[in-house]
Amino acid sequence: MKRKQFIRLGLLAPLGGFLHLPAARGAVARAAGIATGQMGAAPLHIGDFEFPIVDLHCHPSLKMYLWQEHLWGRHCPRPGSNPIAMQLDTRELGHGYVKGMLGAHYLVEAAAVQQWDLLKKLYPWIQRLWRPLTHKIEHEDASNFTQINIMIDTLENQVWLVNQRQSNIEFVIARSFTEFKAIADAPGKIAIAHAIEGGHALGRKIPVSDKRTQLYRARPARQHKFAVPAGQPDAYPYIRNLEALHARGVCLMTIAHLFPNDLAYPCEGISADEKKNIGFAWNYDPVASNIGLTEVGKAVVRRMLEIGMVVDLTHSTPACRKDVFVIVDEVNADRQAKGLPPRPVAFTHVGLQAIFQKYDHRQELQNYRFYDIDRDEIKAICKCNGIIGVIPENFWLVGADKKVQGADIEPGDYSVGIGYIIETMVAINALTDARDFSNIGIGTDFDGLADAPNDLYVPRMLGGLINAIRAIPGITDAQVRGITSGNAYRVLEHGWG
Repeated sequence: MKRKQFIRLGLLAPLGGFLHLPAARGAVARAAGIATGQMGAAPLHIGDFEFPIVDLHCHPSLKMYLWQEHLWGRHCPRPGSNPIAMQLDTRELGHGYVKGMLGAHYLVEAAAVQQWDLLKKLYPWIQRLWRPLTHKIEHEDASNFTQINIMIDTLENQVWLVNQRQSNIEFVIARSFTEFKAIADAPGKIAIAHAIEGGHALGRKIPVSDKRTQLYRARPARQHKFAVPAGQPDAYPYIRNLEALHARGVCLMTIAHLFPNDLAYPCEGISADEKKNIGFAWNYDPVASNIGLTEVGKAVVRRMLEIGMVVDLTHSTPACRKDVFVIVDEVNADRQAKGLPPRPVAFTHVGLQAIFQKYDHRQELQNYRFYDIDRDEIKAICKCNGIIGVIPENFWLVGADKKVQGADIEPGDYSVGIGYIIETMVAINALTDARDFSNIGIGTDFDGLADAPNDLYVPRMLGGLINAIRAIPGITDAQVRGITSGNAYRVLEHGWG
């Protein structure tokens, strides 16, 4: 390891601890090249697979933006959370299972500094040792929009560079569904479409972190406020920024994330054991915290449906979801009258509440189940011809939390995840109208700091998931292809642009 890299990792590994302490302890070993799992497997040829995958939710830009990681770098990810090592790179994607991805750009929320006890302790040291990182946390004002565009620029620059550095894979940014499908169908190419995670990317008028809230109240005139022209609604600046992102090729936005924003409110988004690791203070109350869309949020959702940007309901409260489906019904009734297909909406990376409750033996994690989809929401997804991307993270699938559930649950029960993914897909399909798997997809959340299982933590392991899907009793090859890519193509075709 080079001296410069060693020094940098010495600074990054402690910071990684606030995201996942066990991962931080292994950061230097992984960066030194100590491989785990199937790292020696020979690459396969892109385009040779009968069941190509379109990943509905992954984060290729997050670690590029925060840590200056590279698509072409050598990384050694492992099961669990990967706060530093990238899961998405040319070595992993070179195995060919992924032919398209919705790259979600996530601007880390400033409220994390107040809500995460460990980060509060580390933050003064971060400011001293690596001040540039502090400027990459959201600014909680109108300049959030500038920050998210810089993150998009970061990915686009790396795509250009990685294509110059190697010729095994050509990564191509798609600006429309037609481009996305053509790129994904071409041998040796991977299509990337921009997506946004968190409505705060459009900017904030009112901050939520303690420090900036105090500053806002003390000096409101000096804050970066949205300029609302006379006669325009309060949603005007948000919609202006939304349309600018759409013009850049953004195909989807997850309207909520870990903290409230000016559009929507969140449910639990961090697992119980992870919250213990990092000292996360906020808890979701299904009564007091179940707040619907704001008036700005309603206007933004309606505009998304009008211009063609898919609404992703992951992370949002059940009340927000109901509000969105009301708007979707109104918009689609008008589209039907004009002979247009319905606008689909999505849950890009979730599980099923019924399966979560089945495995939550002690009934201690019930407030976490609202992250997952329920029976009525599945019906609403079917009505608009949308999609449910199943996440390979065991906590959200089966409430796998060793620390909370106690000694009567063996840790080994939850070390692998593909079986739980299949169980979830089958259970969701049984609640759909057609029961033909046409509303199911895959959203890995790779590089999104998700806690990945032992059998699915890098793209090369997606072959095991494909084989497991093919083994579902009675499923056809066409239905398998629908889960891996076809259903995602339909949603993008009717929901993007």
